[in-house]
Amino acid sequence: MATLKKIFGSVAALALVAGGITAVSLAYAPATQAQTSDSKAVVDAAIKRGEIGEQINGYLDVVDGASPSEKVRASMADINIQRKAVYTNAARAQNVQTAIFAQLTGEKQILKAAPGTYIKDASGVWKKK
Repeated sequence: MATLKKIFGSVAALALVAGGITAVSLAYAPATQAQTSDSKAVVDAAIKRGEIGEQINGYLDVVDGASPSEKVRASMADINIQRKAVYTNAARAQNVQTAIFAQLTGEKQILKAAPGTYIKDASGVWKKK
């Protein structure tokens, strides 16, 4: 896995911006933003309230015990759908499995998460960062 990370790092750069993801190929392909501004604002607020958080698999999810509104759930689903499209396209371009690309990105998202927000790492348990 460490070798894959090294290869992946030399082939693509990831810019992680406020809960969204932009995958940029070193071949200078156009960047794809995995969020809409409305969904991003709704999700950012829900993350601050502790309703949703980042997971190691590269996707957002509802924190155990939280009851987010339908708007929050819809915005989270919107971002997750767009993330999957970014992961799929970037993984295909880099000739790696989508799940591997997503997890590498998830690891970076967890590292980037603000203190006090919830994350779910490889242990599978929600933790406050």
